[in-house]
Amino acid sequence: MVIRSMIMGVCILCCTGLNAELRVMTLNTEWLWTPYDGKADGSKVTIRDMSKKDYLTELAFYAKLVREHRIDILAVSEIENKYVAIDLANRFGKDWKAYFTQGRDTATGQDVALISRLEPVKGSLTNYGFPCGKTNGVKKKKCLSKVVGARFYLDNASGEQVAVISSHFLSKRNDSKSKRLKRESQALALSKAVEREANDFSSTKVAKVIALGDFNDTANSTVLKLLRAKGSLLSASSCRMQDSIESHSKPKHRKKSLVDHILYRGLTCLDDYAVSTGSYSDHPAIVAILR
Repeated sequence: MVIRSMIMGVCILCCTGLNAELRVMTLNTEWLWTPYDGKADGSKVTIRDMSKKDYLTELAFYAKLVREHRIDILAVSEIENKYVAIDLANRFGKDWKAYFTQGRDTATGQDVALISRLEPVKGSLTNYGFPCGKTNGVKKKKCLSKVVGARFYLDNASGEQVAVISSHFLSKRNDSKSKRLKRESQALALSKAVEREANDFSSTKVAKVIALGDFNDTANSTVLKLLRAKGSLLSASSCRMQDSIESHSKPKHRKKSLVDHILYRGLTCLDDYAVSTGSYSDHPAIVAILR
């Protein structure tokens, strides 16, 4: 019985399997700044490092969230640096690892990361060279300043993989036509990363790609339409089985107002829902159950 339990545990953590569920979450932590690095990143913001007590309490909250929803892959945004990603992974458990590449947003100091308990494909961690895009109506290209991608094994026996890409687009704060066009350009840039991953799959394999994060636009926006069209992606929100959002009643947390998204190709969506982050973030976490 002990051996059987060990085998089942290994399969859950390391080989999701051809027909098993894959649970993915995207989470904007709203300025999760570590008190342990001796400085606060961001040249144009006045964010201070959190107290040790508040920092550890928030890490524990996110760890509980991940456990309760049985998450396999987490994309996290608005973290200060790699140390926050590592601290989160350590909180989640010994099987979790952080995947981080230093971003270029020196103004806010914000970064993104992937954290997963699945086995990574060696050498797959990338920032895609911070790709750029240029939409109609703009003179200059707009590049992604916060982006990370990696591949994970879904099934060790067959070698089946999934490519996961996370990015955080330009803020909607004091939004304008110029900022919206820049986000559209970023959508085209992210689509390049999606296509690069899809093209790297063997011709005999279905390209399984997930793109997720805080795109700072709603599901019906031009930004999301571009992502779906150019990246051949589907929105997980379209398979949502429940319109209501757990523990949320504020209009900004309703489906039509959400700016955090999970998109996919080569997979089947079983459900998508949002989860309250309480007082820790002004964004709900978004969960997609894929197969």
